[in-house]
Amino acid sequence: MSITELLEGFADLEPFAAEVKRDPRTVRRWLNQPDGLPYTKLGNRILIHIPTAREWMLGRIHRPNPRRQTAT
Repeated sequence: MSITELLEGFADLEPFAAEVKRDPRTVRRWLNQPDGLPYTKLGNRILIHIPTAREWMLGRIHRPNPRRQTAT
């Protein structure tokens, strides 16, 4: 198994931030939250597993409270 195959599905922090259209500092804040974005480190590289990040983001979807909707 090559290193390329091993790292398939992972993205470095900066390209990941560009892909989700956020500043890398914002992504770093996500990493440091108590229930933050999962990541791994290889040396100084921060790697984000794309399928896990997608699952994390989907888990943070907010749905409006139907009882709080305003009458139209």
